[in-house]
Amino acid sequence: MRRLLWIVLLALAVPCCAQSRCAADALSKAASRALALQKQLASEESGQMETDVPAAIAEKITELKNNLIKASDASLACAKSSSSPADLQKVLAQALHANAPDDDSPAQYKENDGDDKDLGAYGQNLKVNVSRPSEIGGMLEVEYSFSIECGDDNLLLVYEHRDGSWAQTLRWQSRPLKSISDAFGDFLFTKIMPAPSESSTGRPKWRMVATHGTAWCTSRFSNFKMDVIAPDAHSPAPRILWSTERDYSRGDFDLRLKSSGNTFEFRVNSPCLDMKTYERHVIYRYQIDDDEHIRRINPIAINARGFVEEWLYSPWTESRDFASPETAKTLRRVHDDFDPPMKLDDAPFKTHTYGPVRACTAPGVFQVQINTTLNKIVVGMPGGEAHPLPSLFFHVREAKDGYIMLSAPSEADPACTGPDLMPLVGWAEKVEKETTGSSKLKGAEEAAEKGVELSETQEKTGRG
Repeated sequence: MRRLLWIVLLALAVPCCAQSRCAADALSKAASRALALQKQLASEESGQMETDVPAAIAEKITELKNNLIKASDASLACAKSSSSPADLQKVLAQALHANAPDDDSPAQYKENDGDDKDLGAYGQNLKVNVSRPSEIGGMLEVEYSFSIECGDDNLLLVYEHRDGSWAQTLRWQSRPLKSISDAFGDFLFTKIMPAPSESSTGRPKWRMVATHGTAWCTSRFSNFKMDVIAPDAHSPAPRILWSTERDYSRGDFDLRLKSSGNTFEFRVNSPCLDMKTYERHVIYRYQIDDDEHIRRINPIAINARGFVEEWLYSPWTESRDFASPETAKTLRRVHDDFDPPMKLDDAPFKTHTYGPVRACTAPGVFQVQINTTLNKIVVGMPGGEAHPLPSLFFHVREAKDGYIMLSAPSEADPACTGPDLMPLVGWAEKVEKETTGSSKLKGAEEAAEKGVELSETQEKTGRG
């Protein structure tokens, strides 16, 4: 295997006079240290389902990342501008015993061959992926992932080919781990977005959308974070232009991050306000203007009820853009008072359930009912106290690719009658199969889907 590794390295190499940084033994030294650290981590003791990361393990994880970075730098220092990502990935995988280990790899370095993460297996199941972004030429991305307790951690490196050699221009990684929630897991998705050229250098500048989940041991639900970052000329650590953190479900479904022009979107499942339906589908779609201001745009959900719920749980800085200007002041009070944070004592707290969704006589307008109960924990009383509060009847109007919030009175509108378009019984299963609650809502939902898919025209123009 060692001979094959050197053969591939020689095929990728350029004359040393063109790249003085290329050192034949740099990759093997960094890889040997990384493998030794993996072996040490495998012998470290940590409690199963323990979310705190022991200091000794955290220190070795940081050192492991540093040596993975050194291995990447060494490999790219000896690579041509035309080197294929597959060949580079093969070199790194062989040196680090990553991905699918060879049969003659030492037994202590053979990890699970698959996605299964052993509890407590810090630093194991090492994966490496090298890719060439299609958005901008002369770039390579190198991504590493390895196991931590109840999940994994991810590391991303971006290289640009400049002055005859590859230079690391961005490093995106978690801070030193104190808890497993500090890691960049359960996933790491990135998309590079071109930006206007820099007049001083003529070199195209770019931004990257990066989103990652949060490993956790005891719940299906966790938090994900999404950032827009840009390379910093003075540091491998990027500039963070924008960031948000939201809830998501760690269940089995397809996550999607995509971009086109100045628009990006991320699709994920989140917990429902009505626990009977468990999860809902959320669309996080944003647009970046020339001043790097980032705002959320429609669609934010796949149906009217989902729109109402996402409107309620998003920060007002986002929700106000989906509220009618004529009623925005009143709607903000509804938004802010709907679900105040629950205190960890016997203070009252609110729970919510879904009511009917009905079409109104005005074309494209729907009424979405949300029921609320005021609860209080009472010692010695199973279930505590529960008192119904007035329901809210949210009126939404179909708009381009989504909806606009019109009003939220506490009384039903007599102009919104007829059958429940989204009955609660079996609704969650129906959404999974059809992503539509009724024929009358189908048009709006299909428009939302069409908007999210970024049509051919949008991809050419960069408009959302």
